[in-house]
Amino acid sequence: MTTLLIALGLLAGVALLLIVVLLRRRNGATHNVDGLLIEQHHREQARSDRSSYSSFGAHNSPYSVGRRHQK
Repeated sequence: MTTLLIALGLLAGVALLLIVVLLRRRNGATHNVDGLLIEQHHREQARSDRSSYSSFGAHNSPYSVGRRHQK
């Protein structure tokens, strides 16, 4: 029983430590031009990836239409 309480206490301590670390991290906007350009590029890349790797994009692309029936 003591071992279980110690394990739960350690787990709670780790969870509390993670919460404190995540709350202390600064999640603000970038204030310089280079950082803004990098964020813009990553945002555009994520948008492109979401559209090209979606179910519709993967199964209805012009490269795969009709190839299943060709031999």
